[in-house]
Amino acid sequence: MFLKDSIFDFDKGAIESVIGRLLVENKKTISFAESCSGGMISAAVTNVSGSSSYFKGSVVVYSNYLKIKLLSVKEETLADYGSVSSETAKEMAEGILRLSGSDYAFSTTGIAGPCGSTKEKPIGLVYVGFADKNKAESFKFNFSGTRLEVRKKTVDAVLDLLRRRLIA
Repeated sequence: MFLKDSIFDFDKGAIESVIGRLLVENKKTISFAESCSGGMISAAVTNVSGSSSYFKGSVVVYSNYLKIKLLSVKEETLADYGSVSSETAKEMAEGILRLSGSDYAFSTTGIAGPCGSTKEKPIGLVYVGFADKNKAESFKFNFSGTRLEVRKKTVDAVLDLLRRRLIA
């Protein structure tokens, strides 16, 4: 990896400002389906003045019921893989993409702690889903820290994935 891939700005502010500028320049829109991040990604994006021109909206879906009803996550997916899985993250991203009509969609699902973990799914396990009109994919992260730290690291990961997508 080259250092230039990790530097997102020298003088224009926070990553959410950089993303906003890139979304406007590329005439793209974004939406989110947040579980473990609980709306923190949407809050970061909307901290930027003018975000209404590229931010379509988001849903915070903690329950499987709402993942199914709002985002069309398949019951079989949840039964076979669980709510914290690559498969669920992808279906959540596809669901918010359809619901919002945005160009790009991201989702988060994970175990922020301090409870809810298992040996197979420890605290800090996070899946981020991405979808656009051409594909859906997911990314797996294993973060450490407190509940808040895991959630903040999830926000940072999503914003960086979006930034990298916009500069590709």
